[in-house]
Amino acid sequence: MEYTDEQLKKLRAIDLELYQKLSEICQKHNLCFVTGFGTTLGAIRHKGFIPWDDDMDFLMPRKDYETLVSVAPSELSGTCYELLEPRTTKGYVMTFAKLSRKDSTFVEAVDEYVSYHSGICIDIFPMDYWPQDKKTRDRVAFRCYCLARLCVLASYKKPKLPAGMSKGKARAAYIGCGLIHMALRLFHITTIRLYSRYRALASRTSPEEAEHYVTDMTWCWIRNDGMFGLQYKDTDLFTPLMVPFEETTVPVPEKYDSYLRIAYRDYMTLPPVEKRHCHKPSILKFPGEQAQ
Repeated sequence: MEYTDEQLKKLRAIDLELYQKLSEICQKHNLCFVTGFGTTLGAIRHKGFIPWDDDMDFLMPRKDYETLVSVAPSELSGTCYELLEPRTTKGYVMTFAKLSRKDSTFVEAVDEYVSYHSGICIDIFPMDYWPQDKKTRDRVAFRCYCLARLCVLASYKKPKLPAGMSKGKARAAYIGCGLIHMALRLFHITTIRLYSRYRALASRTSPEEAEHYVTDMTWCWIRNDGMFGLQYKDTDLFTPLMVPFEETTVPVPEKYDSYLRIAYRDYMTLPPVEKRHCHKPSILKFPGEQAQ
């Protein structure tokens, strides 16, 4: 479905409300977080949301992310908010968390298979230290890459596939996914067990081994020359700088120019229309409304 102007306005208002709740918890527990991805880009280029964007992304050091996950149940008890994370939400299989309005519904068209309740949310990504030795990095990142995908297949036999895949390749991929799903079920290998292994592996590199570079293991991918992921100096990323964002302010990385050039290169130039994407839902319900 396409958003109306009113829907997009209401969606962004809830995103900002969720951001304020995250900020409140992080301030209380002295946790560091900064904007990431399109939220940083929007803050710098547009002083708010990218015009076609509909969500917010945040980055946290792994240790602070783990603290957030541990305190969230008590901090959010009795509220309209919940933290979606594999350890707290049955059926949730992503390797990052979402802070959600549980009295709303937001199901992306590509995620209709999910079995948990998915509300309007913001994304929170843990950043892990990235080994600088290439052989070690490729080994750790590849295993994390595989474990992250097995986390999905342990719960779902027909997950979201990469965009642009031909019908023939998609059919073959779904057959393979179904077989892996059955094997994992047969040997009682669960998402939470796989996720525990993923976290232990992703977070095992020391700052010294990484030369203080961090990455988001969730979005590492395979290239011909090995595993690839965007990496940043931890002090460049996690020294927050407050900048205007809509009617409030958000913490961007102090070295935001370096961050955005690594992530987007010429970030002040608008992309062509065909590359302007958002998370189009198949089901959307705002608090107090019927699903649309």
